[in-house]
Amino acid sequence: MELLKQFDTYSIKARVFPAIIAGLPTLALLFIIVPWDHLGISQAIASLMGVVLVFAFADMARHRGKNIQTKLGSGETPEQWHRDNPDLPEISKSLFRNFVADQLKQEAPTAYEEEFDTTRANDFYRAANAWLRDRTRDTSKFSMLFGENITYGFRRNLLGLKTIAIMCNFLVLALCIAVLYFKPTYFEELPRIDEKLIIVMAAVLLHTAYMIFSVNKKAVWDASRAYGRQLILSCDTLMNNAHQTAQKE
Repeated sequence: MELLKQFDTYSIKARVFPAIIAGLPTLALLFIIVPWDHLGISQAIASLMGVVLVFAFADMARHRGKNIQTKLGSGETPEQWHRDNPDLPEISKSLFRNFVADQLKQEAPTAYEEEFDTTRANDFYRAANAWLRDRTRDTSKFSMLFGENITYGFRRNLLGLKTIAIMCNFLVLALCIAVLYFKPTYFEELPRIDEKLIIVMAAVLLHTAYMIFSVNKKAVWDASRAYGRQLILSCDTLMNNAHQTAQKE
């Protein structure tokens, strides 16, 4: 069952895709140093190693992504419920706040509590978010929320792999330079190996620049806020469902 979980939509897009992106130059090097003009043991081993590398990176993405989330505190965004937060209009948040307060059977925080008793206010809003997450698990009805969750998971997990990916890139670059300089006999027998190694080196440089400049904490926080905003907006659908159920009764 655990293996099957690796192939659900979230796991593929938020864990496997970051793993493939993070390990792309390493995978490229692995596949160019094996001749593919025939199939044999070496090709089978290279294919197996590629699959194992992706799954290893995917597993690291999950665990290191969670560590990133803990360090950043990006898993929860209770401040988006606050009256002074501009992510959503207050007229909408007021309706949603009262709706969730009724469901939780608790008093919603006041503006005074949000400013001077932030801990109590945020505890309520974390409970509100937990209640919403539990009732928005139907990905077909809440597809936009699911999409934002995938984007957040993808960026978080890719950031978790950032250091490892850059280290692998340096190793790949060093190996390519060594092969071009020392020209071992095995590599000289491979067709157009110099050209392929230069392409891999260029890919390494571009990939490293992408990991350094595009994969960062801000991207994770932006995705976290987008997910938090959509989670609050899911109240609208839940309120309509509750209204329709009440009418039927």
